[in-house]
Amino acid sequence: MSNLVQRLEITAHPQLEKSLGYRGDSRWVAWRWEPDIDQLISSDGKTVGTGNNMAWLVFLQHDLVDPAVQEYNLGEGDRYWLLLDTETRNLYVGEGKTVQSLLEQPESLGLLACLDGGNADQTGETWQQTLSQLTAKPVVRHLTNALPFGIAAALIGALGIGTGLWVVPAVQQKIAEKAAFISPISSGANCGLGGSDDFSAYIGSSSGNKELHLIGVYEANADHKDRNLSKRAIEVKVERRNKPIILALSAYEPVQWNITAEPGAVIEKIIVNGYHNQTVSGVSGIPVEEHSYEETGDNLGDFIYKWGATADSSNTSSLVTKLEQKNGTSLTSFQGCYRGKNFSIN
Repeated sequence: MSNLVQRLEITAHPQLEKSLGYRGDSRWVAWRWEPDIDQLISSDGKTVGTGNNMAWLVFLQHDLVDPAVQEYNLGEGDRYWLLLDTETRNLYVGEGKTVQSLLEQPESLGLLACLDGGNADQTGETWQQTLSQLTAKPVVRHLTNALPFGIAAALIGALGIGTGLWVVPAVQQKIAEKAAFISPISSGANCGLGGSDDFSAYIGSSSGNKELHLIGVYEANADHKDRNLSKRAIEVKVERRNKPIILALSAYEPVQWNITAEPGAVIEKIIVNGYHNQTVSGVSGIPVEEHSYEETGDNLGDFIYKWGATADSSNTSSLVTKLEQKNGTSLTSFQGCYRGKNFSIN
């Protein structure tokens, strides 16, 4: 057990996450109650989505669950989050900021599972081996083995923002050489400190007659009490002139998206996706489609701000799938982070 999160003395039913409305495939997922809107929210470190309110209340009031979670007020407040390890079925409770930080650092959660005896079949020797691997795993292995080329190339291109990533020079050179020809991702992206400053990106296909670019964040400002959108602005500069662009912008919290289109860049339309209100400024004469639950009663999908470990169809977010279907083209690029400030599409 860690002081950061408390392991509960109950384990989860195999269908718990599905019952609560989570359809992703991440090993770790957390839920919290959003009292301002009376809604269950799920997060797996890559996407944020809404859950099944009634199932949440039934779960919390169960005779076996209620005594274990009563002190955390999970049904009314958002201070504490419920965290599930879908492999071991262990349940944890921790403060929201701590859980969110852990979700974005899977090695830390893997270590937590290891320390809690996540695999009862492991011997002492294999447990030590697993612990050693988790605490000494080279970052380069994440980039070359765990990530597809598109993500690795984009991350290398973004090293200037201080992500803390390091790659051996030979690998960096090879990726940078290829990325220089295809990457629409700018090294000038800026993610705000205090939440998560990890820049995440993906480079996809550009074979059609138009391009689809997605920028996703959770928020622009940490002050959720101030609903002044001018203080929640994110700057987006579009410089790409290859083909007409469909620009998709997604955030969970309210955001004012300030768009700058450089001469020669053609934005066919702008699509905004959010739970709370999203506004667009800086451009005129471009169709804007808003899909925000707060304003229009619907949203296109989840609120992705971190690309997954793989870019195949089994791990594609619901937002990406709907955008591709809606526009008849594959995703050209994604870039995002938890707290966004400014982005560029080159």
